[in-house]
Amino acid sequence: MTTIAYSSFSEYLSDATAAGWPAVTLICGEEMLCKKAAEAALDVLLPQAERLLSIDRFDGNEDTIGDALTSMNTYALLTAAKVVLLQDARLFYSAKAQQGLREKMTQAAQSGDLKKASRLFLNLMALNGLSFEELETPALRNKLVDDVDGGVASWFTQLMDYCRENALSIPDRRDDADLLKSAMEKGFPDGHHLVITTDVVDRRKTVFKHIDEIGLVVDCTVPGGETRADRMAQDAVVQAAMDDALVQAGKRMVQEARQRLMQWTGFDLRTLAGNLEKLISFVGDRQTITDADVTRVLQRTRKDPIFEFTNAAADRDLSAALFFMKRLLDEGLHPLQLLAALANQIRRLLLAKDFILRDRGRSWSARITFPQFKAGPFKAVQADDGAFAVLLEQWDTMLNPSVEAKKRPKAASSDLVLARNPKSPFPVYQTLKKADLFSVKALTRATIDLSDTDKRMKSTGQDPRILLETFLIHFCRN
Repeated sequence: MTTIAYSSFSEYLSDATAAGWPAVTLICGEEMLCKKAAEAALDVLLPQAERLLSIDRFDGNEDTIGDALTSMNTYALLTAAKVVLLQDARLFYSAKAQQGLREKMTQAAQSGDLKKASRLFLNLMALNGLSFEELETPALRNKLVDDVDGGVASWFTQLMDYCRENALSIPDRRDDADLLKSAMEKGFPDGHHLVITTDVVDRRKTVFKHIDEIGLVVDCTVPGGETRADRMAQDAVVQAAMDDALVQAGKRMVQEARQRLMQWTGFDLRTLAGNLEKLISFVGDRQTITDADVTRVLQRTRKDPIFEFTNAAADRDLSAALFFMKRLLDEGLHPLQLLAALANQIRRLLLAKDFILRDRGRSWSARITFPQFKAGPFKAVQADDGAFAVLLEQWDTMLNPSVEAKKRPKAASSDLVLARNPKSPFPVYQTLKKADLFSVKALTRATIDLSDTDKRMKSTGQDPRILLETFLIHFCRN
């Protein structure tokens, strides 16, 4: 067998039969797509009338792979066919898969889905061997989440509170991959099928390769980044999900309504499905869902991360910056948090502008593409950061000669480097492109204006919203 993309799975199903289906199926990726793919597989493997007695369901957060394998080797009561469904399995997690878990946790928490975020969060804690108490230490906490503007992200505090309020516990550290691989090599009773769903997999694990070789892998992953290609892939999945729901209900949706629903919901298939259900119920016998229906029935559920706000300001897009400012303040963020985020963004723009001026066109140009940037200029940025790190170390040695070298802070911890994460060149590329929109004089002026705005917020009775708006107008237009 081989790996099949979710977009091609329906074509595969059209010719599939239960007799020819492999014993083990792994469905991995986006949660809602995994559920749809699993249900589609069950439609092939078992008639609807036999499902009650011939399906055993297990939860990977509570049950072990051993429980599922025991069921696989136990014959059904009245039928020869049997399906064991292990949902949200953990056996494909590894240290290499942690970045994917972190990204999914962050996206779920920022969109308000604390239930999903908590599961990923607890699994990350298990992989790192951390306790709740140890997360009070910034160095240990940063294994799971990056600090924002020198402090803990607001969504992380909410996530911690959710775990405590619901008495959620950290799962045991275990790796059942070898157990599954051994069971697959021994074989299962004829007519028995194991279907496994999981959100993140390490494709280098032996058990994954074994399933890919003799079983079936359905790839439901969707890029979670912010690049144009990633967003196009996300939009395609959302459009397909909308089409499926509308066709089943016998409804149509005008283009303006589709765009508004996607903008308000973001890439959150669970919320999208709920919103579509509300709209379909609201229009009743009417065939067409309009933009007016969307604005009347739904509320904006998409959480606007603070980086959307700072990116809009850095792009000098005043209308977008004011829009995100209002949304973030309405969601409860303090005006000083937004001001701190702006200060951090402008500081990075100053660093980028300084590099551009010193580079003098030797490596950087606003016209180069991202692949070109990765191949050349990004290495120049890293070399520049390295030279600065050496200079910082020399300064620190001069100022604190009695401190042991091993106790000195690492240079990478400084916020005065452009490429803090050497594995993520795209944010550096974007920062340099944005810095080209400004002069050093404009960025220096903005730093002074930020300081003045900070003083006014803390020492006068002026409306913080008006102060922020005034700063953004000057920053984006000057």
